[in-house]
Formats: sequence, structure tokens, C-alpha cells
Amino acid sequence: MKTPQRPSTARPDQGRRVAPRPDRTLVFGIVGPADLVPRVAAVAEATPALRAVRLPYRQEQETARILREHADEVDAWLFTGVVPHAIADAEHAAGAPAGHVSYSGLTLLAALFRLGREGRDLTRISIDTLDPLEVRETLAEAGLAADAARTMVYAPEVRSRDVVAFHRQAREEEGATVAVTCLRSAYDVLRKEMPVVRLAPSPRDIRDAVDDLVLQTRNAHHSDAQVALGFVELAEADPALERDLGELGGAVVRIDAERYLLVTTRGPLERVTDGFRAAPFLGRLAERHDHVHVGLGIGRSAGEAAAHASRALARARAQGDVAAVLAAPHDADIILAVGEPAEGAGPTDLGRLAQRLGMSRATLQSLRQFLEGVEEGRVTATELALAFEIQERSARRLLKRLERAGAAVPVGTLNEGQMGRPPVVYHVELG
Repeated sequence: MKTPQRPSTARPDQGRRVAPRPDRTLVFGIVGPADLVPRVAAVAEATPALRAVRLPYRQEQETARILREHADEVDAWLFTGVVPHAIADAEHAAGAPAGHVSYSGLTLLAALFRLGREGRDLTRISIDTLDPLEVRETLAEAGLAADAARTMVYAPEVRSRDVVAFHRQAREEEGATVAVTCLRSAYDVLRKEMPVVRLAPSPRDIRDAVDDLVLQTRNAHHSDAQVALGFVELAEADPALERDLGELGGAVVRIDAERYLLVTTRGPLERVTDGFRAAPFLGRLAERHDHVHVGLGIGRSAGEAAAHASRALARARAQGDVAAVLAAPHDADIILAVGEPAEGAGPTDLGRLAQRLGMSRATLQSLRQFLEGVEEGRVTATELALAFEIQERSARRLLKRLERAGAAVPVGTLNEGQMGRPPVVYHVELG
């Protein structure tokens, strides 16, 4: 299993960036320790239409500062490992598509082979960051006992001192003879105390990460180019409307005495609404108008976006005096919450969530019952499709809708040896 790929939080001002043409050279910022950045950058630069900017740090804690200082120079961020990526996400510093190089079992197997040739005792090993299941499978391939390794799963709150403490404890309490670490700062401390090996990503791992990020970045640019239109109905004319909608980075045109047209693209709309969850501008308009109805539509053309916006406006009128609704291709209408989205919070009331998603409460109740039997509420589209006997693409759309509503969060990918991109694992919480 690959280490989790976390979705990065974008800055509001990213909505004003011009999406590059799909065929133009992408610029990746390579962030990590000084000895790994050139290794990853060399693989990235071997990819057509891709240029790497090398951004090494001395300590992981410099990650957020580096990203903020170089934000205008890159189209995406590629981290040399999960640790700097997690730090960037925790500090909301990425502001662009981001990914990291995952260390596979092949990397560990190569390290074990070298240790064996050196005559190291491999009966007890401490290993950090790598997935425990992949570690066990790799040990089996190397002819070692499944319980030969003590593993430490990386989490966002883990820091270098925690990794060092883990290896020390494994040595003192369980007699670990070799420490295997993915963290440069931990390696620098441990090598003075015990035999330690620091893993470096294999060329294949780097190529996989580069390919994934290229696809993610191209898709993001494609989404930014999709047309988004909005119809705004107010109780009376409002000369301040353009100011309130300015964060969407588009144009506002008055249609008649009470109606306005908003023209923008999907990218800034998705960012301002926090992934189509909330409408921060709606509360400000409600302070000046008793009746505010906003219908937003997304499409591949202006005509398609306008049709969706008209449908969304009709539904917004039916919601009450103040409402905003989003309609997009191949998706149910989404009712946007009034005001700023709550940080990390998702709706837990099934009735309210069902209304937002255009689904029945009974369907969500069935989904909640299914999740009670799933470990930690984690599920893939494939598992959901099998459980409810629906097509997998329908299950993926459902998970995406739940994600937009704040009830599902992508927490990793599942590598089962299949061709193509591995399925995304979601943590779903319906209260």
C-alpha cells in the first residue's frame, strides 16, 4: 500500500492564476532533503514537457516557508517523501496540486539485501514510515520471519524526535539490531548510536510519483478551464455585488433590475466554496437583502453551464429566502451552506446532508449501516459498488459528492497489483 496522498488545501488567491495550456511545460517544485532532491529532480526532468525547480531544506520544519517563498514559480509540488508533504498540508502551504514519492517494498528489499551482504543480524529490525503490510510481505520475500520487524506508521503529528524515540525503544526493549528509517533528520541522530540504514526512493517509485502528479496537475488545469456561470437574484439592485463576488475572479453583469450574471471558471469557484461545500459570499449578501437566490452551473461550454445554472436557480428559490445551489454535469445538485465552511467539520445530520446531496435519507441510512461494519469507516468505490450492487463509476460519484459535502475524506490509495491508478481509500463519517 502506498503512503496516503493527501489532498492539499489551496490558497484563495490561487483562483486568479491563469491555467497553462495543456501542452505547455509544467514546472514542479521538488522539496525535500538536499541529498534526495537532485535524485528526484533528475527523474522528473527526464519526463517530456516537465521542468524541475530544486528546493532542498536542512530541516523538515523549513517546508512551509520554502513553499510560500516559491509559490509563484511552480505549477505543482513534488515532495521526496510523505513527511514534508504532511507538514505542508498541516500548515495549508501547498496552494497547488501536490504529491510525494512513496517508498515501496522494492526499496526495502534492496536495503535488506545490502544489510545481509554486510553480515548484519536481521532477526530484529525497527522500520519507520513504511506500511506494515508491505513490510511483512517484503520480509517474506527476503526469507525473514514475519515478526522480524517492528514498524512505526507515519501520521501527520509525528516528528523527527518521535521517530528517533521509536527506534531507541525498539533497540532497548526488543533488542532491535538494525534501524531502517526514511527520515534524514532521524538518520543523522541515530547513526551515532546504532546501526541504521536510510532508505532512498527507487527510480521506479519516483517515476510513479511523477506520472501521478502530472496527471493530477493536467486534470486540475482542465477543471480550471471549465466554464462556470451563476445567476444571482436579489430583492433589489446592488452596486456592491461585484465586490462581494470578486474573490471568484470573474465578471459580474447586470441582466435586469433584480438579476445578475456571474461568469468565471470552475477552478476559482471550487476553491472559494471549499470544494463546493459553502458559499462565503451568501451571508454577506443576506445582510443587505431579504431574498437572495444564487444558481451556479458548471459545464464544458457556456450553454451547458447556463442550463445547469438555470436549474440550480430554480432549486435555490425552493429552498427559502436565502439559498445557493450548484449544478454540474453527471452530479446531483448541491446546496451550499451559508457562510464560511467550518474547519475540518462535515455535516452529521442525515436529513440535512441528504437535502444537500439530492439523495434520500434512507439511502444515507443504508450507507451508514454499511460503514458500521467497515474498519475505521474506510471504503473504496469498488467495495461500495459491490455492497450496493451499483456500477463502480456511480460509487465513485457518490464518494465525490460526500467529499464535497465534508462527509468523506480521501486518506490513501490501495495498491493491489492491478493495472492503472490504484483505487482511492475514503474515510466516510455520517455521524
